[in-house]
Amino acid sequence: MSIRGKYDIGSMNRYCSFQEVVSSKTTGGSVAKVFSHSFYAWCSRELIGDGGEQYVNDRLISPYSYWYRTHYSTGIDEAMRIVDDSVTYNILSVDAEGLFMKILAERIAP
Repeated sequence: MSIRGKYDIGSMNRYCSFQEVVSSKTTGGSVAKVFSHSFYAWCSRELIGDGGEQYVNDRLISPYSYWYRTHYSTGIDEAMRIVDDSVTYNILSVDAEGLFMKILAERIAP
């Protein structure tokens, strides 16, 4: 184990945007859930499994899940999203691991 912990900081080569949910009113006056940029963070990313295709409700989907690792921040939770290279991911879980955190994220179908 290095001084930096069990993760190599040099592997954090993805500059990701973290978005938080805010409520907004639509033109009809109802409340809508909208995501807006909160902050940027350097992350590393690792694919989980093979991301095989499957049929859900007669639709072909490719559920890609990833582990994102970044420096610990108290503001990250499951209500947020990650935007990495113009692709959006839902945060499924957040686990603190000392100075770092491990985030399970699932790609949102376009």
